[in-house]
Amino acid sequence: SNSFAQPVTTKELLDWSRQRGDVDLVEEYVNHSLEYTPNGGSHDLKAAIADLYGPKISADNILVFPGAQVALQTAARTICHENMHAISFTPGYQSVVNGPAMAGAGSVTKIPLDPSNDWKIEVDQVQQAIQPSKTTYLVLNEPYNPAGTLMSADTQNRLITSARDNNLYVLCDEVYRWLEHDPSLR
Repeated sequence: SNSFAQPVTTKELLDWSRQRGDVDLVEEYVNHSLEYTPNGGSHDLKAAIADLYGPKISADNILVFPGAQVALQTAARTICHENMHAISFTPGYQSVVNGPAMAGAGSVTKIPLDPSNDWKIEVDQVQQAIQPSKTTYLVLNEPYNPAGTLMSADTQNRLITSARDNNLYVLCDEVYRWLEHDPSLR
């Protein structure tokens, strides 16, 4: 047994879309160019992603990758080096948890999350793990994989404040964003 979605044909997918009333989407699909997209993503995709984050972010601030694995590795390789410290959370997606070490971070603190407190990040633990002048990278995953839990707005704000106060780069892997059951939690 596996957890993969069962394949459908293009005809089935198009028929379902038409039945649902997504005629414009079907037309866009049928007339879409098959040329290579620009490196870093097409402008329309980058603009749509930027719109998710509000008016301070534009398409020029967005870089699109062909998958999370490449994005996580690129970010870690760009930021991590042997004289720095990173923080990640465990258990989790291997590239999020181990990415800093694989990219050459001198040391990594892996903060264990626990089902007994609903897999919540404790900001105090993060602050205790920060090594002044050495910690430069904090890797998050939201919604949290494997549990699917979400940080509260207060936790997010406290992490952002802590990151700013300590000059940390924050990478938040949001591959499961928009799958939240309650849209008000986005």
